[in-house]
Amino acid sequence: MIDHRNGWRGLALACAFAVAVASPLAAQAPNAAEEARRVLVAAGLLDQIRDGAPQLAEQISEHLRQRNPGRDADIRHAVETVIMPAIGRRIDELLTIATEPLLRGFTAEELEVIRRFLELRLDQRLDGALQLVALEIERESPAWVRKVAEETLAQSRDSRLRGLRY
Repeated sequence: MIDHRNGWRGLALACAFAVAVASPLAAQAPNAAEEARRVLVAAGLLDQIRDGAPQLAEQISEHLRQRNPGRDADIRHAVETVIMPAIGRRIDELLTIATEPLLRGFTAEELEVIRRFLELRLDQRLDGALQLVALEIERESPAWVRKVAEETLAQSRDSRLRGLRY
C-alpha cells in the first residue's frame, strides 16, 4: 500500500522492507513496536490508506457484485455503511501487521532514527535538492564533457587522436 512515487520516502521504506524480509525477527525493546508504528505514520501510510479508501471501496463493491449479481443496492449499502466504516475502525490491526517487517529488520533505536528522518522531511528536501542537481548536471555537462574530451585528445600519446577536433 506504500506509494513508491513519493520519492525518497518510498525508497527508504522499500529499503527498510527489503532488509526486514531478509532478517530474522530480532528481540526488540518494548517500545520497538510503537516506534515501528510511528515510522509508518511518519511515512504517510495512514494518509495513503485514507486517500485510497474510495478505490478500495470500489474494489470491494466489484468483488461483491461478481459474487452477488443483481444486488447492487445491497452491495452499495453494505460497502458504505458497514464494510468501509469497519475497516476505518480496525485500521490499527493493519498497522500492526505492517510493523512486522520493520521489527524484523530494525532495532527500536534504528526505527527512531528512521522516524526522525521522516518527520524532519529531509527526504523531501533531498528530493528537491537532487532535482536541482540533475538540472545543473544537464546544464553543465555538455561543456564539461567537451573540456574532458578536448584535454584528453590533446594529451593523447597517439598522434592521430591529438589531431581530432571535438
